Amino acid sequence: MRKYFALSFVIALLVVFVYGCGDKKDDKTSKDGNTTDLIKKDSVSGKQMVQLKYVVKKGDKFNYKMVAKTSNMEKSPATEDKEVKQDNEINYYYSKEVNDVDGSGIISYKVNFDSINISSSMGDQSIKYNSTVNDSVRQNPAFMQYNAVVNNPFFIRVSSLGEITDVYGLEKIYENLFKSLGDTLKESDKEEIKQSFGKESIKEILQQEYQICPSAPVAVDSSWNKAFNTAVLFFEVVNNAKYTLKNIEDKNGQQIANVEALLNVEFKNKEVKERGMTVKIESAETSGSGKISINLNRGCISSKETITTLKLDLKLSAQGQSANSTQAVTTNLTVTLLN
Repeated sequence: MRKYFALSFVIALLVVFVYGCGDKKDDKTSKDGNTTDLIKKDSVSGKQMVQLKYVVKKGDKFNYKMVAKTSNMEKSPATEDKEVKQDNEINYYYSKEVNDVDGSGIISYKVNFDSINISSSMGDQSIKYNSTVNDSVRQNPAFMQYNAVVNNPFFIRVSSLGEITDVYGLEKIYENLFKSLGDTLKESDKEEIKQSFGKESIKEILQQEYQICPSAPVAVDSSWNKAFNTAVLFFEVVNNAKYTLKNIEDKNGQQIANVEALLNVEFKNKEVKERGMTVKIESAETSGSGKISINLNRGCISSKETITTLKLDLKLSAQGQSANSTQAVTTNLTVTLLN
C-alpha cells in the first residue's frame, strides 16, 4: 500500500492545461497599466480584439490565496482489493511585489509565502499542518520544505504573456532547510536536495496562478488550442486543451477578460511492460475544465478555478497471473486575488 501522507510541495494532475496556452514569444509592452492598447475593435469584423498580457509597473503589489485539493482512490492487490481513499488540501497565502519591468516586458517579482496550511486524511488517519503554529507537526520531515520557505522572500521572472522564466534568490530557504536536517550534509547531499526541492518545485506552484496567453490578439468568442505531452502512471498521454475568450467585463471600473478552458486527454499507448509486468488500460475516463479571469488594468489574474478528473481501470499480468486495479484522482485548483 502506498505510504500514508506522502506530501509533495506541489500536488497537481493535468492542471498544466490551464496555464499552458499560446507560444512563448515575448512582446514589448507599455508599463502604465493602461488597457487602451490591449482592447481594440477589428476594422473589418467590428469585433473586440484583446491582447491578453500582464502589464504592471514597479511597486505594484498583489496578495493571493491558492488552494490545491486532490482526492485519490486506489483499489488493487496492493490495497487488498479494498477502496482506499486519500484527500489532501494545501492552502497557500502569498504576496508579490513588482521589483522591476524591463524593456521587453519581463517582470521581476519579489515573492513571499506568508503562510501554508495542509490537511490530509486517509481512512481514520489524518494530519494537519499550519506554518503559523509552532507544534510537533512542524518537526515532521514531510513538512521541512514548508517551514523553510515561509516568510523567506525570493524572486521570480515572468514574461508579459505569463510564463515564469526563472526563480532565484533561494539561498536563505536552502540555508534553513539544511539546518533543519542537522547542517552536517555533504555538498553532494546539498545539491541533491536542491534538485529535489528547488526552482522547479516552486515554479510549478506559482505557474499555476498564471494563464499563459497567446502572442496574437484574440477576438471575443474565439478559441485557440494547445497540446501537451505528459505521463499518467506508465502511459504517455496528449492533453488537448481548448481555450475560449468568453467576454470582456467591466467590473468596478476594471476590464476583466474571462477565459474558459476544456481538456481532452488521449492515451498514446494503452499497454506497457514495466518491471516484468504488463499493464493494460481496460477503460479510461478523463475530463478537465477551467474558468480564468484576467484583470487587464492591474495586469494580473483576479480568479481562477480548474478541475480535472481521471479514472483508470487496469489489468495487471505477470508470470501467467492477472489482477485488476482501479486508480482515480480528482484535482481542484482555485486562485483568488485578495487585494
